[in-house]
Amino acid sequence: MIICVTLFAINLFLGTTGLLYSQVRSNVDEGFSLIGPHEITVLYGNQYDDEGFNVNLFANNNPYILVSNNVDTSKLGNYEVTYTLNYLNYTKSLVRKVSVIDNVAPEITLDCEDDINLVVNTKFEGCTYKVKDNYDEDKDIRVDINSNLDESKIGDYTITWIATDTSGNTSEKKVTIHVKNRNDLYYIIVTITKQQLDYYENGKLYLTTPVTTGYYNKTPKGNFKILNKAKNATLKGANYSSFVKYWMAFRSGGYGIHDASWRNNFGNMNYYYNGSHGCINTPLEAMKTLYERVEVGTPVYVKD
Repeated sequence: MIICVTLFAINLFLGTTGLLYSQVRSNVDEGFSLIGPHEITVLYGNQYDDEGFNVNLFANNNPYILVSNNVDTSKLGNYEVTYTLNYLNYTKSLVRKVSVIDNVAPEITLDCEDDINLVVNTKFEGCTYKVKDNYDEDKDIRVDINSNLDESKIGDYTITWIATDTSGNTSEKKVTIHVKNRNDLYYIIVTITKQQLDYYENGKLYLTTPVTTGYYNKTPKGNFKILNKAKNATLKGANYSSFVKYWMAFRSGGYGIHDASWRNNFGNMNYYYNGSHGCINTPLEAMKTLYERVEVGTPVYVKD
């Protein structure tokens, strides 16, 4: 925009008329100056308020000053504010340079957690990212992905997503991948004193359920694994025959995890006098979930 300003008695000091050209020039050079710095940086979207200028001339002639200002803080770029003074046929211009910049880094988000477990020799499916910036469109933001992941070797690895906008501002997101043996990530823990079964899937607790174990500590303690699975099985002993919908053996000799339709409750201390014959009795719905998700070979840890 163009602003024309005729200043009347703005800090004017009376002096003699008929000044020589050299005197006029010297007078203007000394009396016409910018207020504030000659170069200014403004952040994108912020308001720009110009500080203006000073005029101190030793004469009674009114100066004519033209102000040209093309600053647009809605667009990045370099702009100029020009002040042109015409005084006694002498013209002088002052220029203030204004740079509108963006110093805000783009935002990057991932659709996965920042700490991930992975079974060794299993392909990592990756994470999907989204970027957002205060100035650039998403398509203009560059995303670089750095990774040292080796799915074939046990260890901890890092994948880094780095987003860079057109102004060079960067942000990053990191994900740590823990490559482990399957048995370190998928396992069952039975705690007898709590009468509780916990199933861990991919290193995280997936299911917790009350159970009933063997009376008089007939449930063996130790480290075992799922040996086999069966549906609709009949368990037989010296003095019993019980039908179960889901059976998972964890030790030879007839020890397993199974549903028990004949029980009304689980998880209390009545296993001392009304416990199982050594198996781990489990509520039907929890047993159904375990049967569907637990593979043969999954570790079973039975402890006090």
